[in-house]
Amino acid sequence: MRKTLTLKMPDDIIVVISPANVSGGLIKVVPRMRGKWFHGWLAVVLIFASLLVPSVPVLGAGENLLGNPGFESGDTLWEKWGSPVVTTAEKHGGAKSLLVKRSTGGASASVAVQQGKTYRVGLWVKFAAAGVTNATMDMDIFGTQQSKEQLHFSGSTEWEYRQLLYTPGPGVQYIRLSFWNGTSKDYYIDDAVIRENVDIERPTTPGVWQAQHDSKALKLTWTGSTDDMGVDSYQIFYKKTDAADWNTAAVPQQESVNQYTYTLNNLDPFSVYAIMLRAKDVAGNTSDAVMGLEATPGFNQVPNGGLESGHIFPWYRTGTVQTTTYDPYSGMYALKLKNLSTVKTPLLPANSNASYLVSFWSKFNAVLPGPFTVTLDVYQGFSVKSYPFYTNATAAWSRSEQQIQTGNGLAGLQLRGANWSGGDMYLDQVFIGKMPVIPTNLSPTAPAGFKAGTIDGVSAELEWAASTGPFGVREYKLLYKKAADTEWSSLTVPYVSGQSLYAYKLEGLSPESLYDIEVKAVSEGTAISAPSTLQVTTGRMVPVNPNASVEATALLDRLYATVGKAVYTGQHNYYEEPAKWYDTAAELTGYYPALWGSDFAYYIGGDIGELRQSMIDEAVLQGKAGTMVTLTYHQTRPMDPATSGWESVTGDVTEAQMTEIVTPGTALYNQWAAQVDEIAGYLEQLQDEGIPVLWRPYHEMNAEFFWWGARPELFRQLWHNMYDRLTNLHGLNNLIWVWSPNAESSWAYDSTPYYPGHDVVDVLAMDIYNNDYRDTYYNKLLKLSGGRPIAIGENGELPDMQMLREKQSRYVYFMTWSQYLTDKNSISGIQALYSDPRALNNGETGNGPFIPPPVDSYLIDDFESYGGSNGSLRSKWQRNVSGNAATVTLDTYQLNSGSYGLKLDYTVGNPGYAGVYRSMGKEWPGMGAISFWLQPDGSNRQLAVQFHETNGEVWEAGIKIEGTEPRLVTIPFTDFARPGWSTGGNGVIDLGSIKEFAFYVAQGSGTQGSGTIYFDDVKAIKL
Repeated sequence: MRKTLTLKMPDDIIVVISPANVSGGLIKVVPRMRGKWFHGWLAVVLIFASLLVPSVPVLGAGENLLGNPGFESGDTLWEKWGSPVVTTAEKHGGAKSLLVKRSTGGASASVAVQQGKTYRVGLWVKFAAAGVTNATMDMDIFGTQQSKEQLHFSGSTEWEYRQLLYTPGPGVQYIRLSFWNGTSKDYYIDDAVIRENVDIERPTTPGVWQAQHDSKALKLTWTGSTDDMGVDSYQIFYKKTDAADWNTAAVPQQESVNQYTYTLNNLDPFSVYAIMLRAKDVAGNTSDAVMGLEATPGFNQVPNGGLESGHIFPWYRTGTVQTTTYDPYSGMYALKLKNLSTVKTPLLPANSNASYLVSFWSKFNAVLPGPFTVTLDVYQGFSVKSYPFYTNATAAWSRSEQQIQTGNGLAGLQLRGANWSGGDMYLDQVFIGKMPVIPTNLSPTAPAGFKAGTIDGVSAELEWAASTGPFGVREYKLLYKKAADTEWSSLTVPYVSGQSLYAYKLEGLSPESLYDIEVKAVSEGTAISAPSTLQVTTGRMVPVNPNASVEATALLDRLYATVGKAVYTGQHNYYEEPAKWYDTAAELTGYYPALWGSDFAYYIGGDIGELRQSMIDEAVLQGKAGTMVTLTYHQTRPMDPATSGWESVTGDVTEAQMTEIVTPGTALYNQWAAQVDEIAGYLEQLQDEGIPVLWRPYHEMNAEFFWWGARPELFRQLWHNMYDRLTNLHGLNNLIWVWSPNAESSWAYDSTPYYPGHDVVDVLAMDIYNNDYRDTYYNKLLKLSGGRPIAIGENGELPDMQMLREKQSRYVYFMTWSQYLTDKNSISGIQALYSDPRALNNGETGNGPFIPPPVDSYLIDDFESYGGSNGSLRSKWQRNVSGNAATVTLDTYQLNSGSYGLKLDYTVGNPGYAGVYRSMGKEWPGMGAISFWLQPDGSNRQLAVQFHETNGEVWEAGIKIEGTEPRLVTIPFTDFARPGWSTGGNGVIDLGSIKEFAFYVAQGSGTQGSGTIYFDDVKAIKL
């Protein structure tokens, strides 16, 4: 099922929408105390967008819209009906595929599509055994219009690809791939694709050319390419091997033509040429190159080889041999040999160990010519070696060509022909010319002078001289690894025309490590040089503050020592309760988190100085206990009074105001400086106590949440100003500077322009919510870090430890935001993470993990926590877009208790069900049933109650929607069963980890159509 993106709300927030219908009306954002959210009318736009349009990643045209299309991340983002399993036994691409056993199936995520655009939908399938001759996979179509189309497969035991092109019409919102194995054999699927039908497929490679050689020309003939959208032309690149620049020629594609010929003219004699041939399609995609070296011969050494003297002198002959002006191949004359005649050239001197091109044109006038020969005799000392030529016996002129290699010592060459064909034989343009030596190695030279200059703890400045080669150089490949490792990392350095010396700063190394480094030159095409190698030893990394304290240096060392090996656990706390959530994490898990975090925050009432001091006192206690300390600063706008709250942190500043804030000497700069000076006093207390701080100011700057955000250049100046003031004016040497943008999304921009630089940042972090731990975020942060520690600056849902171990191993710590510890995570999930071998804590409490006391019920939802906001409700209760229409609304009339109930408007027809679900991250230990208040609509349709375990196992029970009187419904867990499409798992209900709860309406014994039912007080209860 496709799940729309849930808005990130790190702390409590009330979103009030009036009127209830979000099609228009006023939206007001009212933060509670400790609120931490974005501001202004941008928030309005973003809330509307998240409610009305499922969030999708921004992809380039033609990119695959499916996540995890090749199952490299397991079955993530795929529905499984029954028990298809991800396997490494077979794969089309990558390392994995999905084994779809008989009577099982599944579906991809649903993809949002646009009316009028054309999409390519395709899949690779391989059957595990023979015996199936036809199988189908479906493309499901959803929206107000519902239908499906099919991909047909032959049942092949080899990988088979099928695709269709689909253009959505009115009412179509989503498509997906689905499959159900109703055949007699298991099969594998892999590399699914749903993408906009922009042509990104490359043409096939042209055939290897055949060449005819002349002194000033090369005639190339090759077999054409194919392409899914059509080949446009063939591109020929050629140059003398010692030239820097390429010449180009284009040969248009022709209908129904498979063989292409093109002549490169105006070449230099006795020269070697590098040639590349590629096919190009109508979209500009090019094929792999056919590459090779060809040579032009020197000038013709055969005297009177073109017979243009009008006689045959100085050739030798027997029988009737004469020149003729009748139909020569070129010029005025050709040579005519009557039947039973012979001719030969003079003996031509030749070089030792040299190559010669011999060619001529010939034709015959006999209908069925008899025997004839053309032979080259090579005289080497006292021996002679004869090379017969194949000659086409046709009435049309045809060319024969052969290259001959002489041996050691003086040599002579003589071409002779004999005609016993019964008719006349004609010769013209007889040629013998010396060929230049063609290099056998097409690779560039190895980069010379490879050496390392400045080396620090995470980088090395490398230098090498430019390479040369017959095909030039396209790029340089740098490969590096720790000397003790076996796996290499690599990167590419582009070729720069005319540049003789290259310099590159290799980043991402580990401190105090010995590295093997290689550089190779890569030519146009695929030729690669031999490597040039060196070893470097990195140094120790120190904080960006050259006067950093011993404690700060030791803290940074601690982080570096953890990179790639483990992750420190961390917990944030509000400054008015500076130990609450840290202690909660310790109580739940039996382990103290390794990292304690808090915030200088903003005014929430009371004495802000006392609140901040109590937070600093807690930081001292934590630091003395060996816990790492990290502090955030939700700074209020400099122009606002000291008693300003959240509304100031999220308030707007104009471009002019922001410019004034970062410009020394202005009034706003002085007000900003006074705020920073006040915070410096607290940080100085920690320095006096020997407590280093992971200092994380101005987080999430790549969005418009806070006044310091969304202005990259001014933000960088703001960061530098704070660094300078705290470091140089206040002498705070206990700070490790942590830069922490928000994970990029529809409301957070590319973070790279906001990076203030390696000279003022020690650690790079990223704030990640909604379980959005994408590899792309990680890889981008890793690249930007240049080898510095990276971390998860804030999170709601805890990261998956297996993911951190296998795919995102360089994160050194995470910090869960206050109450999100329990709001977003189950107790068992929290305990599993803290007890994971990869998790580094600050020791055990001695009390062991928390065992929840018995309760009579667990609340699933009473609909009171949304502040009357349908927007907040719909960010929790989301429609399954694979089904029919379903809309949830808070209702103040039809309810069981409190102020709100849930109104569900639904439609069933095609498809025959509609439903809504919400994520849970909870557990129901000791419970025996699901209970809820229901007001039915008398439709006699079927209501399904469904929940999903964390391991993916699904349980469902149903009741008939009869009558219209409200009632309390209780469904024992013993009535729940796995749906027929979900037969995985262990077959036992596990109430220890519930990730999703849902209501679905199906037609049942009712009719197609629409209806409305109401819910309230949904609970898991004891019986």
